[in-house]
Amino acid sequence: MVKRASSRKVKIHSQYTYEQAAHLLGVSVQTIRLWRQSGLVVLDSQKPHLILGFALKDFLNNRSKKSKRHLARDQFLCMACNAPRSAYGGMADYLPYTATRGRLEALCEVCQGACGKFASPSLCAELTPILTIETRDRKRP
Repeated sequence: MVKRASSRKVKIHSQYTYEQAAHLLGVSVQTIRLWRQSGLVVLDSQKPHLILGFALKDFLNNRSKKSKRHLARDQFLCMACNAPRSAYGGMADYLPYTATRGRLEALCEVCQGACGKFASPSLCAELTPILTIETRDRKRP
């Protein structure tokens, strides 16, 4: 079974039964029925119930949009709060993974928990007027 169903396989001009939709997306029939309770539009005036392709595709696309988080340039994702937060004290550490990619780590301004986000050296240069960024090696003594 798939972790997250992809809407790319759904044809917008087709109609699906619960079983066909489940087979197409690689999920169980019960999952499709639960999606109906979550807002999936189903034509239930006749048997078998039909799901319009465009309705299924829209439902799946809207579900994936809700799970994405958009952070501002100076915000981090707090692991404890599970929300975008600013850095405590305006300080962050940059851990380079490669020459073009690394990770910014800071403390949450609300709960002082671990926060982080992936960043490039150019983003670090943009954030230096706002944050005090210290570059450190990944290997700590």
